[in-house]
Amino acid sequence: MPTNPPIHTETEQEIALLRERNSSLNILSEFAIALLRLRTREEVLWYTANEVVGQMGFEDCVIYLWDSHQQLLVQQSAFGHKMAEPGVVSNALELRLGEGIVGRAALRREVIVVNNLSADAGYVVDMQESGSELAIPIIYSDQLIGVIDSENLERDFYTAERIKILTAVTSMVAAKLAQTNLIDQLESSISELEYAKKLQSVLFNIAALTYEDENFFTVYERIHHLIAELLYAKSFFVAVYNEETRRIEFPYFVDERHPDLPADIGPIDTEMRGMSAWVIFNNTSLLLNREEIAERIQRGDFELLGTIAESWLGVPIHAGDDLKGALVVQTYSPLVQYLEKDRELLSFVSRHVSNLLKRKVTEKKLQHLALHDALTGLANRTLFLDRVSHALKKQDRQGQRLCAVLYMDVDLFKTINDRYGHAVGDALLTKFAHLLTQQTRQLDTVARLGGDEFALFLEDIDTQETAVQLAERIIQALQQPIAANEALIICSTSIGIAFAHDTSLSASEIIRRADAAMYQAKAAGRGHFQLYDPLLDRANVRDLVLGEEIHTALNEQQFVLHYQPVMNVATGLAVGFEALLRWLHPLKSWIPPNEFIDYAEKHRLIEKIDRYVLRQALQQMNTWREQTGVSPKVSVNISGRHFASPDFINTVLALLHEFKIEPNTLGIEITERAVIEKFAIAQNNIQVLQKNHVRVLLDDFGTGYSSLNYLHQLTLDVIKIDRTFVKGSRGSKQDNPIINSIVALASAMNLTVVAEGVETQDELMVLRDAGCDLCQGFYFSKALPADQAIAYFLAHQHLAD
Repeated sequence: MPTNPPIHTETEQEIALLRERNSSLNILSEFAIALLRLRTREEVLWYTANEVVGQMGFEDCVIYLWDSHQQLLVQQSAFGHKMAEPGVVSNALELRLGEGIVGRAALRREVIVVNNLSADAGYVVDMQESGSELAIPIIYSDQLIGVIDSENLERDFYTAERIKILTAVTSMVAAKLAQTNLIDQLESSISELEYAKKLQSVLFNIAALTYEDENFFTVYERIHHLIAELLYAKSFFVAVYNEETRRIEFPYFVDERHPDLPADIGPIDTEMRGMSAWVIFNNTSLLLNREEIAERIQRGDFELLGTIAESWLGVPIHAGDDLKGALVVQTYSPLVQYLEKDRELLSFVSRHVSNLLKRKVTEKKLQHLALHDALTGLANRTLFLDRVSHALKKQDRQGQRLCAVLYMDVDLFKTINDRYGHAVGDALLTKFAHLLTQQTRQLDTVARLGGDEFALFLEDIDTQETAVQLAERIIQALQQPIAANEALIICSTSIGIAFAHDTSLSASEIIRRADAAMYQAKAAGRGHFQLYDPLLDRANVRDLVLGEEIHTALNEQQFVLHYQPVMNVATGLAVGFEALLRWLHPLKSWIPPNEFIDYAEKHRLIEKIDRYVLRQALQQMNTWREQTGVSPKVSVNISGRHFASPDFINTVLALLHEFKIEPNTLGIEITERAVIEKFAIAQNNIQVLQKNHVRVLLDDFGTGYSSLNYLHQLTLDVIKIDRTFVKGSRGSKQDNPIINSIVALASAMNLTVVAEGVETQDELMVLRDAGCDLCQGFYFSKALPADQAIAYFLAHQHLAD
């Protein structure tokens, strides 16, 4: 009779199944609660593999995550034989989509269970062969996150219940991982945003340094503090290439191993073989760790200066030709390693620093040019006046002692310049400036005020004897020849000294007094010094008043032109005029030119007077033409200084155009001395004037010592015989050889001759017999006001003109 199985067996199976389901529900419940407190992806993966799958009785579990950049499934967390240590996978495996059971599950996005792995051709053996495998894709919102994979030695291990519970776990993992990914992205975005704001703030503050009046050390210090907001910068320094000394200097140097060392006392790389020099000269950033530094040193790329760093990062700064350098951070801590992103960051910052320093260098350069003499590098008049003013204020405030100004120039410098040329003259001034600097203290100010004029300011001296001794040393030092280019120049200087005991004197006044004392020294004999003497300053006061009156005369048109007729010797008819300057002073009546022309020449007012005369003459020529229909020829005297100036030709041509005057009716009179002193310039300007049909007259011919030497090199129109050769002449040709020779020479060179100062009938007859073309003088007429002059001309007009 068949035996029926016991009834309690089926019941026990149901009870066991219920217990398993209850256990699975407990696992899911605990897991759901645990997920609330788990924060990071790593925590979620480790807890899933070990605390959940492990409790389900599985032998192992590996969780893969999908790397969208590499297009790979990468093992991230494990339980069982793949776990090297908590949270770490041993020999992490990477699979492509479709590769193995895991790859197929990811590709198909469906659960795959294989109960007999030996029969699966696509099975990928990891660390050991198994009997069965279960792979469940982790998917959230249709996005693949990864795969949970489990293998077991037994075949048919994965029952429907186990698959169900692991599928539920996977679903919760998917949601949690999606959440952690979102949080990571948000935190990363927030971090990047905060970093971007910090970077923007740093760059803004770097740019703002341009507009702050700070020295370079302060700028470097501020840059250090700003960079420290972005990366580890306990050791930071700025390396700069000094082109003059040809070495690498460190104007800012902070090292964490030497915190007490002042930041402005850095090392010097005299051989330029350090890592900073490599960055500067290769204009390339350098990022190295300890081992790489040692390797590059061994290879000979550079040499080690100081202690080897654990990590070293340097980037170039390039502020034009005037500043080449590097920004460097380094660390001795093995816990800090600079990364490629740090290199990119510091390089980015360095470009802004380069722009900042370029502007700073340009600003300093412009400031220096504005306050220093370009030739000698000394302070100029503006800076000198400021230094004196500042010291006098400090003297009053702090009760300092005596101050002194020494004013000097190089005696006979113009002669030296004319004899040797401007290159030697400039070299002499440079050497003279160097000599003055050597004789003074660092506290003193040495300045070039213009031309060959120099000044020294002695601040806070004990007695007047200090200034006197300095003047004596300078004069004595000039006893030795000065090598200026290839010439050896023996020169001297005249020095004027003025003192300030209190603030009753302004800076301008003490400088003026020293200047006046210098002229007093010159009057006593060159190569001496003179203390300012107010009794000898009266002439300077008169000069000062005269200068102010000349300016007033120009502004108020007190200067007027009178016109002396120029006559044809043979016919006695008028051919034109020489314009002569007269000064009608409102208080002193007529002032003759010999009382102010020399002053104007000396104080560089003559060019203003020349321009005034040219304008007045051309304007008068235009008026005569409009009033009478005739255009007499007029010649105007021009100083040698103005004739040799760069803008003279343009001034003449512009005025001719303005008043629409025919160029051949204007004559420019220059002296023989003006031609000789600036011969090359004079020769060029004469050619340009003649090309534009303006006549050129050589005045005072015969009074110089080099006339015949230069005359044949010039393309003149007219030479004027000086009155000294005309005065008192009488008799036959044999009695007046000089006049005859000059006229014969002019005739041979096809030049017109004008004789000046004709006052008698005898003088006129001598000129007529010699064949002289034209003449002027009191015999015919004195210089006349404009209305009388044109009347005279019309009455004596040359019909051929």
